[in-house]
Amino acid sequence: MQFQVPQFIEAEDKIVGPLSLRQFIYISVGFGISALLYFMLQTWLWLILSVIILGVTAGVSFVKVGGRPLAKVILSAFHFYWNPQIYVWQPEHPVVTPKRHAAAHEEAPPPVAPLRAKAASGEILHRHWAGLQTGTKVSDNQFAAAKTYRYEVFRKLTGEREAARRVDYR
Repeated sequence: MQFQVPQFIEAEDKIVGPLSLRQFIYISVGFGISALLYFMLQTWLWLILSVIILGVTAGVSFVKVGGRPLAKVILSAFHFYWNPQIYVWQPEHPVVTPKRHAAAHEEAPPPVAPLRAKAASGEILHRHWAGLQTGTKVSDNQFAAAKTYRYEVFRKLTGEREAARRVDYR
């Protein structure tokens, strides 16, 4: 069996002569504003403003940037600059959150590596820094488990900074 496959499905239908409905509306609004200004302004000012207005409406109607109409590009740029930007700082050593469990279920710490090796690797400093950040003492197990998580610090709309664990869904 043979089927006809529709082509040019992204092309707009030509409704008014060689213009699509969107293009016709943009151009008619531009001409309407120009005609309204003709009755309100002096001739030299009307001529300058109508050249600008008709140029903008022709650009919005016919120009495409990267395959997208100029109106959508301008709208996207407006949303980009109007909405707040979120800059995320990813720390090299993430914030460690304390575990919430009863002291009775506490595990015995693993055998401690030589103090010199831990100091050389910076693990002691990182563990103490994690304890300062969370306000609790962090055991070796908790510190080793927390190294596997990635945390991000972000700023809420109120301006308050908060750390949250990053989850990658892959």
